[in-house]
Amino acid sequence: MERQTNKILIIKPSGIGDIVHSLPVAYGLKELYPYSKIYWLVFTKFAKILHNTPTVDKLLLWDRSGGLKEYVRVIKEIRSERFDLVIDLQGLLRTGIVSFFSAGKIRIAVSLLRECAWLFEKPVERFDPTMHAVDRNYRVVKYLSKGRSIPEPSSFLPWIHITEDEKDVANKLIGGNKSPLVLFGVTSRGEHKIWSPENFTQLINRTVKEYNIMPVFLGMKEETELVRKVIDGINGEYIDLTGKTDLRIASAVVSLCRMVIGNDSSLIHIAAALGIPVIGLYGPTDPAQVGPYGDRNIVILHKLPCSPCGIKTRCKTNRCMREITPEEVFEAVKKMFGVKPLESNKT
Repeated sequence: MERQTNKILIIKPSGIGDIVHSLPVAYGLKELYPYSKIYWLVFTKFAKILHNTPTVDKLLLWDRSGGLKEYVRVIKEIRSERFDLVIDLQGLLRTGIVSFFSAGKIRIAVSLLRECAWLFEKPVERFDPTMHAVDRNYRVVKYLSKGRSIPEPSSFLPWIHITEDEKDVANKLIGGNKSPLVLFGVTSRGEHKIWSPENFTQLINRTVKEYNIMPVFLGMKEETELVRKVIDGINGEYIDLTGKTDLRIASAVVSLCRMVIGNDSSLIHIAAALGIPVIGLYGPTDPAQVGPYGDRNIVILHKLPCSPCGIKTRCKTNRCMREITPEEVFEAVKKMFGVKPLESNKT
């Protein structure tokens, strides 16, 4: 069976956190089909997160800004590859159509199908809203295993592999700092997922005082103003790399950190995929589905009757995030300083 399944396509074009949650699938497929070539269809803007993944043999790039012409080109390229197995982990209409026209010998999909994708593909099982996205994606591997024993997703950690050159660049950006590096992910996609800058500043100052850490900040250039609101109140030194790194170097910086504390964003999922302990601050989104994966992490959530309201909420009060206090996050920090980093992340 392993030799017959020569070419596999994973369809998961976006976004960064979602792609990270899908990485164990590539590792599991390689366990099942060690002789196979695994391809990954990804939007060009997110492709770097998949660089240097040892179980992904080739990336098929999709320029999302290319419109219908690019969409047709992508489908034609996929058809020309004549895949033995096509797996849609995105579960949207656009990816369902890609799968349908892929000419793959076997086509399956993750259980969470949206936008009428079910018209074009078959999920491996019924959707379970209590299942984490990592486990839900990995169910396609278990479905294909047909009862064969396979490793769990956590056994493949770290899922993201940083090159030595990337680590060198990250170390130069850090500047030889000897204090424990703690990354604070103060930004997120969607204002309702953001803990207040004032709370972050209070937490940082206390953590610096108690543990002599070096606060680190990452983000996109357009997030500079939000980061500035946090660092303006910091008593002491910090390392602000906002807008100064690409996705790979940002991941390399994360790999050097003692822990990551932040809102629900790609940074905390990258950290979890690297085996870096995470304290995740949650409110509108459900950590049971999209929390930092693994038992090394801590989630702080004030669950309300309206929770979770999702990323497209119209909530105007942001009560779930406002009720999280710096004091309770600091209690999590104290616990986290007792968690050792993975051996593979020591420098």
